[in-house]
Amino acid sequence: MNKKKTKISKEIKMNKKSARRNYSNQAGITLIALVVTIVVLLILAGVTINAVFSDRGIIKKAQDAQNKANESIQKDMNEINALENWLNENMGESNNDKEVNISTLVGKGAVTKNTKAVDTYGNKITIPKGFKVLAHGTEAGSATYTYSGDTIPAVQDGIVIENGTDGNQFVWVPVGTIKNKKGSTSTITLGRYSSFTATNGVYTPAQVASVENYTKAVTISDGYQELSTFRAGNTATNSTAQNATARNLEEFISTTLANGGYYIARFEASGTASKITSKYNQTLLTKITQPNAAKAAREMYGEVKENDELIYASDLVNSYAWDTAIIFIQTYSTETDASSYASKNKSASFANTGINNDKYCNIWDMSGNVNEWTTESSTRTFGSSFTPCVYRGGYCYTDGGGHGSYTSYRSGSITTTSFSSGGLRPLLYVK
Repeated sequence: MNKKKTKISKEIKMNKKSARRNYSNQAGITLIALVVTIVVLLILAGVTINAVFSDRGIIKKAQDAQNKANESIQKDMNEINALENWLNENMGESNNDKEVNISTLVGKGAVTKNTKAVDTYGNKITIPKGFKVLAHGTEAGSATYTYSGDTIPAVQDGIVIENGTDGNQFVWVPVGTIKNKKGSTSTITLGRYSSFTATNGVYTPAQVASVENYTKAVTISDGYQELSTFRAGNTATNSTAQNATARNLEEFISTTLANGGYYIARFEASGTASKITSKYNQTLLTKITQPNAAKAAREMYGEVKENDELIYASDLVNSYAWDTAIIFIQTYSTETDASSYASKNKSASFANTGINNDKYCNIWDMSGNVNEWTTESSTRTFGSSFTPCVYRGGYCYTDGGGHGSYTSYRSGSITTTSFSSGGLRPLLYVK
């Protein structure tokens, strides 16, 4: 019996020790597993963070994919816009033809493309690329806009533009039917004029400018004929030419009629024969022959083109541009009679550009200072001398007799003549 108890007691003790060993073993395995689990989780966390946030991670790849998608969308939009512009241009509805109000351009920087604008009354004007519209000012030589009474330019004022690079200034001469205050209108016809007197309020040219007429001569009031045309080979540098003709008179006429106007230099030319300027208070450029005057005016800007299409071009003033500017001045200024618009009323000596009291519609020196060469040839003779080169306008009143001292004066000289009272005025025409 005792042996049996003793055996049972030993088995109980052995079971207790075994249980303690098993418990200890189980506790050790759990702790190691926990440590391993934590390490694994840390590794996985590191891998996950790297996969999500690194430079090659999911977020970066997603951002790159979004950027590429945006670029692709923008590229598609650009191609769609380009196609739309092409279609519009071929349908005569180019975005470039959308008109803006001139008030939004005044005093701002130079436009980046030829810009179609309208004034308060709906009259058209085109601002050439690289030029800006000058604001109204009160200082000497400034542009003045008074027609609308609010210093906002209207074509009746003579809108002044300035090149953003070199500061040369030009004035818009409107043509066609001009809309005025209170619903009235005026008509300015592009043409050559032998009379500057209105009949029933209408100025009638001796020859209306048109692409059909530009090669035709016209008889001026004193009986001689005048011709202005572009003839191949008759360039400013061709010494065999009787006189240098227009760069492209047909293009000048067609663009002027389409745009409702053109630009004439605000001042008589200053600078040098190799680089003329149109600026306030500058020394006049004189003693220049007609071919050299034409060359200087053409090279002032040349033909500015984009994609082989004209944006604008410079040239020596032609008879259409000169005579029509007189009609513009007589229509919208206090100077209503070109025969009395004379330098003898302004100055008795040469002066710098814009200094004489000779400013109408923001255009200076149309009668004073110097005669100005044009691109016209004529049948005029003085005695036995043939004088094909035509010039316009008055010169300073120095001889006491006033000969040639009015704006509409026209005369002629020979190709090689250069004289102290002879200068030039360039013009611009735009697409």
